[in-house]
Amino acid sequence: MKITREAKAGFVVIVTMIAFYALFNFLKGKNLFSSGNTYYVVYSDVSGLAPSKPVTVNGLRVGRVDNIEIIDKAKPIYFVATIKLERKIDFSKNTVAEIWEPGLMSGAEVRLLLDYQGDISKSGDTLRGQIKHSMLEDFSNKLEPTQKKLDSLMVSLNTTISDAHKLVDEDNRENFKQILKNLDATLVSFNQTSKSLTQTSDNAGKLIEENREQLSKTLITAQVTIEKFGQTADKLNNLELEKIIANFEQVSEKLNRTLDDINSGKGTMGALLKDRELYDNLLRTTNSLDELLSDMKKHPDRYIQFSIFGKKQPPLPKEE
Repeated sequence: MKITREAKAGFVVIVTMIAFYALFNFLKGKNLFSSGNTYYVVYSDVSGLAPSKPVTVNGLRVGRVDNIEIIDKAKPIYFVATIKLERKIDFSKNTVAEIWEPGLMSGAEVRLLLDYQGDISKSGDTLRGQIKHSMLEDFSNKLEPTQKKLDSLMVSLNTTISDAHKLVDEDNRENFKQILKNLDATLVSFNQTSKSLTQTSDNAGKLIEENREQLSKTLITAQVTIEKFGQTADKLNNLELEKIIANFEQVSEKLNRTLDDINSGKGTMGALLKDRELYDNLLRTTNSLDELLSDMKKHPDRYIQFSIFGKKQPPLPKEE
C-alpha cells in the first residue's frame, strides 16, 4: 500500500502536536505517563502555593501540585489542592500534606509527612493539610515586638531631643558655662587638697618609719602594762568585794542582836519600849521642864536676883 504525501504530512503534524503537548506539560511539571495516585488536600491558606509546584517525601520529588481550587461559597472560604504522585507509595490516611518553603528563594512546596498507622489511603482520598510558616514569616513575627520597642524608643528619643533643644537656649547656656566654671574651680581646689593630704600622709609615713622600733616597744610595753593592770584590778575587785560582803554580814548580825535586845526589854531602849511607867514618868518630867522654862522666860526675876549696891530685893509674890 502506497502512502501518499498528504498522509505523511498529516502524520508528522499529529506527532509534532503530541510531542509539543507532552513537552509543554513536562515543562509545567506534568508527566503524562505517570502511574501514581491523585489526592486532595484542604487548606485555609495556600501561602503562595501554585500549580506545578513539587510534592516531596523526605526531600525527594515524588509528584506535583496539579490544581488549586478556591471554594468561595463557604464561610470562611477554603482551598482544595489536587496533588498527583508520579509513583505508587503506600501510606495511611493520617498522612499530612504540609505547605512549606525549603529556602528563601524557592517558594512554597508540598511535602508529605508520611504516617503508616491506620487505613491505607487510596487514589481520590482527601489528606489533612497544614502550613509551616516560612523563615521570613517567623523572622517577621519575632521581629515585630522588637520593632514596636524600637518605634517607642524612637518616639522617646525624639521627645528627649526636643526637650534638649528647649533646654539649650541662651540663658541655659550661660548657666551651664557658670556651672562648668564653678566645677572647674572645685576640681582645682580638690586637687590642691589632695596634694596637701598626700604630702601630710607622706610626712606621717616617714615619721612612723623613723620611729617604728620605738613605737613597737611602746605598744608592747603598753600591752603588758594593761594586762598586769587588768589582773591587779580583778584581784582588788575580788578582795574588796569579799571585804564588803563580810562587813555587811557583821553589821547585819549586830543589827539583828540589837533588835532582839530591844524587843526583849534589855538596855535603855528596851526599857523605854517595854516599861510603861518609866515612859509616863519621863513624859511628866519633860512636861514639867517645859513649864519651868516657859515660866523662866516670862518671869526671870523670880529665879535670878541681882543688885549692884547689895540692896535686898523684895520677896517674890506667890502665885495663887
